[in-house]
Amino acid sequence: MKKKLSCLLIFAILLSGITGFSVVAQSNGMKEPIFSHEGGFYTQPFMLHLSTQDQNVRIYYTTNGSVPVPGSEGTFEYSGGIQIQDRTEEPNDLSMISNISSDRFQGWIEPEGQLFKGTVIRAVAVNQAGLTSDVVTQSYFVDPNGIQRYRLPVISIVTDRDNFFDNQIGIYVNGNYENRGEEWERPIHIEFFEENGNLAFSQNAGIRIHGGYTRNYAQKSFRLYAREEYDEQKWFEYNFFPGLKGKGTGESLQKFKRLLLRMSGNDSQYTMFRDGLMQDLVSHLNVDTQAFRAAVLFLNGEFWGIYNVRERYDDRYFQSHYDLDRKNVALLSIVGSMTEEIDVDEGTEEDAQDYRNIVNYIRQNNIKDKSTYDYVNTKIDIDSYIDYLITHIYFANTDWPANNQVLWKYKTDNGQYNPNAPKGQDGRWRWAIKDTDFGFGLAYGGQVNHNTLLYASGDGRGFGAAPEWSVFLFKTLLENDDFRNKFINRFADQINTTFVPERVNEMIDQKSSDIAHIIDEHNRRWNKIEDWNKEVNVLRDFADRRPSYVINHIVNKFKNNGVVQSASVNLSTEIDKGYIRINSIDINEKTPGVKNPAQWSGVYFEGVPVTIKAIPKAGYKFEKWEGVTDNIYSDTITINPQNNMNIRAVFKRTSSNEQLMGDLNGDNIINSTDYVMLQRHVLGISDLKLENIFDIADLNVDGKINSIDCAILTRYIIDIITSLPYK
Repeated sequence: MKKKLSCLLIFAILLSGITGFSVVAQSNGMKEPIFSHEGGFYTQPFMLHLSTQDQNVRIYYTTNGSVPVPGSEGTFEYSGGIQIQDRTEEPNDLSMISNISSDRFQGWIEPEGQLFKGTVIRAVAVNQAGLTSDVVTQSYFVDPNGIQRYRLPVISIVTDRDNFFDNQIGIYVNGNYENRGEEWERPIHIEFFEENGNLAFSQNAGIRIHGGYTRNYAQKSFRLYAREEYDEQKWFEYNFFPGLKGKGTGESLQKFKRLLLRMSGNDSQYTMFRDGLMQDLVSHLNVDTQAFRAAVLFLNGEFWGIYNVRERYDDRYFQSHYDLDRKNVALLSIVGSMTEEIDVDEGTEEDAQDYRNIVNYIRQNNIKDKSTYDYVNTKIDIDSYIDYLITHIYFANTDWPANNQVLWKYKTDNGQYNPNAPKGQDGRWRWAIKDTDFGFGLAYGGQVNHNTLLYASGDGRGFGAAPEWSVFLFKTLLENDDFRNKFINRFADQINTTFVPERVNEMIDQKSSDIAHIIDEHNRRWNKIEDWNKEVNVLRDFADRRPSYVINHIVNKFKNNGVVQSASVNLSTEIDKGYIRINSIDINEKTPGVKNPAQWSGVYFEGVPVTIKAIPKAGYKFEKWEGVTDNIYSDTITINPQNNMNIRAVFKRTSSNEQLMGDLNGDNIINSTDYVMLQRHVLGISDLKLENIFDIADLNVDGKINSIDCAILTRYIIDIITSLPYK
């Protein structure tokens, strides 16, 4: 990939203050130096050769990360091969710089022994007129095991050491690492080597220090910026997160404007993957999350430890995930302690005031009134908010809700709720998960038995109480019966799927095994994880025991609202004929945490009705329910859970000429496809002659096929009505 030097070389010249040899960086058609070996991992030392196709030019190179500038210290004229070998036994360099932290517990500690080191080569071709080619950067690592040393992506950041460690301009040192903004962004070159050793990505970029208090730690997080000022590539275009799809679009995401290299935040002395685990657990829910991938980082060839590659929340994130105009994104971060502080990350102060107005409306009106609750539903995405609450409460995240709240919305043209807009573009506030490290049993955070439900709903006492501003919205919404029952049932749905201990432990095992073989090397660099295996077992213990605590917390919290006890509900069916939906989850193999959809058990709450729907597969139709006494022939029923309920959905094959009411395309499934067909017919833009199947399209049996039938079909598909025809 061709690199654009642009202003970077000029910047380097100004910093170095050289005189004499004039170098001009511009687009001049000069060919860049050719390297005999591509950067990456090698098992044996070798001699690197540089060459050029241009005549009468000289090649200059550096090994210290700086841009080659003829005549400056550290720049060498190439005259022969460069020895590439394992440099581990050379003295530690950047890791010995100690003025990088003011934290008492996470400050600088001298590395234990010699760190593994690679060789970084930056080379440029310069002609007699002083014109230069683009700078080429390659990183080399020599180890008998080659790429098998890490079996993880390896990231190499190369930059002039002053960009990080100079007392005046360095972003990593005391007095500077708290600084923010573009003036504290520095130029780097980044290479990304895949697990198989292939160089997957190489680009010039910008870097800043990232984080809140953790900026004080010796190991710091970074924020990477793709800009045309650095490289002709304006984006980081690579599949950094295999399988990642847009939250709104559902399409593969392989293009990023910004990325984070996170040092695991408050978890950095415990497991090094806590927040990544937690966000990946809930990435399929109706909240925004930051994709995660563990990697190893080198800084100017020196081992810098384990890092988490993450997405960053900003307008570009929402542009990519929802295919929207980023200029219309409002993004707020709510932080503080005893008083609320709203930071406008994207948008204007008017957007922050818009959110305050919603909260004030709730303060001034009775949330129990249907009109009030309906209005609030047009301002905030209740489903997103509930999933957001469930996530933090299950995690026992005590660095929330008085901190780390993130919410966003797409500003519609008229500023009003648009229910027909694509996902995420309807104008309502939605929530995002961020910095959950305090949870999941962190030593000084939320323990497995922590009653986060009480804490987040304003029922905590004394030291365990969250400030009123941070709990007001949740506490007040719980006064509404519809919200409360929806919250309880949705929580139960996730306890029974997302948070099933077997699923959580599988993810813990996968993420821990990714880095287990590197922990000792990481610890020799930073000296801060006392017993990593013990800390991973804390996660496993939390996964095993947290659901039972949360269930008890729900019963105790809502016993005055009709919740009697938890109840085991057992659902069964022949999965080759159809499946069952309970509340918001489909009991089939597509739902995370569902292992045996034919014989499935979940925990719900007596006193909180649940809705169950039988959904046939193609060629079958619902016949009846077994195990219930009412409405046994209706495909959708609502029941009050009782302990050890056994309910079975019975399906039967449809005859060749039999078609379900509402099944306009005859695939034995009633869904949005049928709605589109019906709507097009009503609008007169379809050639489909629905009169030929009048009996299944006239959904209210009034002798007409019109917009009323469209409305009925919509209500049936989203489970507002439970049977057809609907009169």
